[in-house]
Amino acid sequence: MQKKHLYEIDLMRTFIMLGVLSVHSVSVYLSQLEDWTPSFITIATIHSSMHFTRMAFMFITGVVLFITYYRREFHTLKFWKKRLLLIAIPYVFFNIIYVLFGHGLYNGSLLSFFKHLLHALVSGDEFYIYYVLVSFQFYIVFPALLYALRKFERWHVPIFIGSFIFQLLLMGFYKFILPPLDTSHWPYLLQLFAGHYGVFVLTYECWFIAGGIFACHYEKIVAFITSHARALYVTLGTSVLIMWAHYFFNRIVLHETDHKAEMVEQPIFVPYSFIIIAVMLYLGLRWAQRRTEPNMKTFSRFVALASQCSFGMFLVQPFALFLLKMMVPKLEGTLFFISIPFGILFVYFLSMLIAYCLNRIPLLSYCVGRKSKLFQRKYKESPAVKNT
Repeated sequence: MQKKHLYEIDLMRTFIMLGVLSVHSVSVYLSQLEDWTPSFITIATIHSSMHFTRMAFMFITGVVLFITYYRREFHTLKFWKKRLLLIAIPYVFFNIIYVLFGHGLYNGSLLSFFKHLLHALVSGDEFYIYYVLVSFQFYIVFPALLYALRKFERWHVPIFIGSFIFQLLLMGFYKFILPPLDTSHWPYLLQLFAGHYGVFVLTYECWFIAGGIFACHYEKIVAFITSHARALYVTLGTSVLIMWAHYFFNRIVLHETDHKAEMVEQPIFVPYSFIIIAVMLYLGLRWAQRRTEPNMKTFSRFVALASQCSFGMFLVQPFALFLLKMMVPKLEGTLFFISIPFGILFVYFLSMLIAYCLNRIPLLSYCVGRKSKLFQRKYKESPAVKNT
């Protein structure tokens, strides 16, 4: 089966990365406001409906892998060698950078540095690198998941329904049952899971499985989405209003803090994220049909660049956010609120610029998950190759 490039996924990556950096940039602004003030509640309510990006990233990760391997010959060891190496290099590299950037060398103590680095590698809790650790785990279990979806292709609908229900129950466990539990006497691995469940692949199983099922039944699902565009937009608008009401319910009725009220691990985010994913997919399909039109060429080039840089942008965003954190406290009054969209764009394009530069540097490009072109260029310029 010939590999097909899904241009709609490029636009989805662009939207999702903009959403990721918007969430993190707005968090910087919220940190400067006092809770329960009208300004804080207004921004926090909107902010609460923006937490779909994590699930959407997991979904397209599943789509890309399954669309690549589902109908093709698959070799587990070859897959692991290729994928795990490309993701392990940036994971280790940026954990080192983050530990140095955020904590330094602990007064020159290398032992303390390596202890913290080891903890960071295991827990994935340095800045936003959890996504890389989750992807690493997904690559490990992907061969088994690929085999299962191939083996039980006739049962994809019940599999998705079961996965969806399990995800709802899992999110409910994270939100309502786990927090009051005393986990101090649990075995180490269970304690690690209880304290860092956001970095374990099981937490996102539904979106990985949904990505695989979508890749298998691509044409049918795309046809269904494109034929129900109006209903999709109405559902989106209704869902956003429900998410805002849900935030007030958490704050007023359940008396939760803003952080807990906005946490991603809540049952309501399961259906909501799939609605957002469907809308982004529809917009991506519409753009993919028109991407070569003269009036779309500039935007299409931007989407291609943003998609290529998306993984690197995710890794380097802490440095752009650090600069934003230095600037935001100096803003006052109306300027503070007017600057929010500009602050988001600043973080977005600075992260893109850094990621683009890293992508272009041979060998260093491996640190953002892209193969170096240094040796490829030498190979292509070889006289023996030219004469062949």
